[in-house]
Amino acid sequence: MVISRNPLIGKLLLITEDDEEIELHLEKDSAEALISALGAFLMEGAIGPL
Repeated sequence: MVISRNPLIGKLLLITEDDEEIELHLEKDSAEALISALGAFLMEGAIGPL
């Protein structure tokens, strides 16, 4: 969810295995870094176990 457009800030709701909610507020640079890290994480799974 976008909270602000100038500066760009968003809110992401994460839910743990225990149904605990974590609200994460991100600005543009942090969101881009998170997407990059998630992409690298998913690629590791595509490659297979080490």
